[in-house]
Amino acid sequence: MIRAQLSLALRLVDTTTGREVEERGTSFFLDGNRLQPMYKGPGIFVFVNIGREDFLMQIDAPGYDKTDVKVNYEELDPRLPMLDVFLMPSEKNRIGGSVLEISGTLSKLQYIEAINLDRPIGLFHSITEKKNVSRMTLLPMRPGGGCRLDSIRYALLSETGERYDCFEVKEQDAPLSIVLKDSFETEHKLNDKIYRIIYGRAGPDGAFSLKVRDDSDHLPYLIHFKVGEDEYFKTADFHLDAGHMDLLKDAAKVIPITEENSEDSET
Repeated sequence: MIRAQLSLALRLVDTTTGREVEERGTSFFLDGNRLQPMYKGPGIFVFVNIGREDFLMQIDAPGYDKTDVKVNYEELDPRLPMLDVFLMPSEKNRIGGSVLEISGTLSKLQYIEAINLDRPIGLFHSITEKKNVSRMTLLPMRPGGGCRLDSIRYALLSETGERYDCFEVKEQDAPLSIVLKDSFETEHKLNDKIYRIIYGRAGPDGAFSLKVRDDSDHLPYLIHFKVGEDEYFKTADFHLDAGHMDLLKDAAKVIPITEENSEDSET
């Protein structure tokens, strides 16, 4: 009897939209050999019987830059080893609009991501905690509308609009209710806006790139990045700021909650 053992599941995500890449013509290579995964959609490819030792996989998706992915099983759930892979559209990929890019280098850069401030997808209502389950209630952008969170990770903008908190969706159990993977550490108010996150690429050697679709005359983004142990936020308009960027210029450093409390007690 031949048994199929789950080795890995990959979710392919478009960096410029945060949506899954559903291109079934994607090719996967391991040590030069082409793999034949099962497509489970949306954007999810499952690999069986390739073992569970760390390896480097090459991914070639039509319309996207070729990508190398390091699979480290110590960082994955042994029951369901799943990894999100963020793909950047190639210059020839015009679906959804041409691409604008910021790039540069910044030593010790850990990651870079952003939200489009003009495109909230829903509003925050409240959070309840019951039996170790965190549940967020949502509001639609328009009365009578919906708020479907079809990805995993989203951003919740602060009331001031100067920073956001990330949250992960475990499941959407009702049209306007989601179960969170983890509890929130900061408080949010009624009608704080929810956004889809787009993802940049950091490394190697501090090199970074962040691409967005040129699909509007106004492209205001709030960029979130981490350098060493410090987090920063920075606003940018991609029509004005595309090209080489000094990320730290005019960026606001995030003060951890413990430090904020300490400063409040001193004043």
